[in-house]
Amino acid sequence: MKRAAWCAFFALCSFGCPADDPEDTGSGTSDSSTSDAPATGTDAATTTTTDSAEGSTAQADSSSGAPTGPVPASGISVDWVEANQAVGVRIGDNGGEVGPEGRTSPLLANRITLIRAFWEIDDAWEPREIEARLTVNFPDGTSDTKIDSKLVEGPSFIGNLSEAFFWGLMADEAQPGITYHIELFEADPANADPAVVEPPRLPEDGSEAFVGIEDSWQLLKVVIVPFNYDFGECTREPDLSEETMQLFYDYMYMMMPIDQLEIEIRPNVDWDGELTSFVPLNQYMAGLRVDEEAAPEVFYYGLVDVCSGGLGGAGGLANGIPSDPASPDVAYQRVSSGLSLPANPEFSADTFVHEVGHSLGRRHVACSGEEGGPDPTYPIEGGDLGEWGFGVVDFQLRHPTVYKDYMTYCNPAWVSTWGLNKVYPVIRTLSMWDDDYPGADAIDPPRPPAGSVLIGNLLPDGTEAWYTVPGRIGTLERSATMRIEFGTPTGSLVRDVRVTELPDVGGTMLIAELPVGFDQITTITRIEGDQRFEIERSAVRAHAKTRGSVAASAHHSR
Repeated sequence: MKRAAWCAFFALCSFGCPADDPEDTGSGTSDSSTSDAPATGTDAATTTTTDSAEGSTAQADSSSGAPTGPVPASGISVDWVEANQAVGVRIGDNGGEVGPEGRTSPLLANRITLIRAFWEIDDAWEPREIEARLTVNFPDGTSDTKIDSKLVEGPSFIGNLSEAFFWGLMADEAQPGITYHIELFEADPANADPAVVEPPRLPEDGSEAFVGIEDSWQLLKVVIVPFNYDFGECTREPDLSEETMQLFYDYMYMMMPIDQLEIEIRPNVDWDGELTSFVPLNQYMAGLRVDEEAAPEVFYYGLVDVCSGGLGGAGGLANGIPSDPASPDVAYQRVSSGLSLPANPEFSADTFVHEVGHSLGRRHVACSGEEGGPDPTYPIEGGDLGEWGFGVVDFQLRHPTVYKDYMTYCNPAWVSTWGLNKVYPVIRTLSMWDDDYPGADAIDPPRPPAGSVLIGNLLPDGTEAWYTVPGRIGTLERSATMRIEFGTPTGSLVRDVRVTELPDVGGTMLIAELPVGFDQITTITRIEGDQRFEIERSAVRAHAKTRGSVAASAHHSR
């Protein structure tokens, strides 16, 4: 997380900037009993000490009577506290901790975390600077006090970092079991109120509240397959520049509930024919997964520049939406592709997140009115987010009604609370299959599927594409009107079909389990009601073969 840590260093001092002067107690410095205390971890610029300023109150100077220590603030209190790693999660309210039952989404370990405290002021409030101290207690018995000073002129406001107290937890500080409390002091001792002897505090009862970091290990692994397109007057390679690939990385990392992201870029693949949709690319990559013996948790994403702002009426396409997104049997659906637009890399990066979202099991969210097959269970009309968003790479807030869920067609896009909760358990399960997962020795690795499936892509223009890959059909409902009939030397075998949408193009994907080996099948017939449609066996590809490549592969990981 070093890149994010140093971005934080320059962008927001509350994410751990050490003071240039030991006497400087400005926004974001750490309060310590020693000026040369060591930094915690490799990424942290804050200091940790067991001798923090918690609970200290002003002491009178014996000669002048003026306070010399921290002066408790008066006329102001901590209203509520939020932690934000992508979406806001209330962790303090009503004078105490918000327990697990009140949390709107999980907070991950090893992920930069914004902590914000919102104040409440008396009616007779006089604008002045207030010093807010966040003390974080770690499981090893140490603690760290971070300081933020604000000119409090009126009520706090959630939409502006300057109108609430805020601090940052670095990735190595965001660990299970950490607790916190917040205290407020007058920045100018001259504002001391003799009647106030203890600083306003949350929790009010003097206890420590849990931040609520999960014991999580969230890893997402994506392979990008670049296609060199050559048809007619269009001869293009996709944009794989460092800047664009960093954008892909940052968008995915910020919007997914992960603390680790690995993106591997495959050698470029030459594509020497016309593309009228993304289906051939997805079919190719579904086979490529088999050829490369890819781990079941890995996602494949094709990137192509076709000299146009759309392909088959879409900017990207997933290989259907898996019925069991956390099952090893549907690895063939962890495949999607999208346009590379050198003039608009933000669109390409947004599409990357959107299509992988489909591969994680997410359907569209209605916003523009053009999204096909929107999820009827999405709880907020218009695709609004539900909570304020925050980017752990760019450190920008996202308005919950201006930004829309990334599964809409609206812009600007961000992750909703509901969407984050939807994919969190899927990624959690996939992460457990990785060899480096803590405790992997105690987990049975996923076994390769025992059988194979026949997949058919039926597009709105009437074209069809059929292929077979290892896998199972999944557990969701089967079509009541559609079947696939397989002819074999010993007779015909009819199998149920799962029908799923091809998101973004309005097509349909059919999935049926092969009853025998493909080499034993003589005829294939699609049955719809009382209609029968013969499928040429020779038109069914067992899986794609690599056609040659140029360029070197690259590997990007945080």
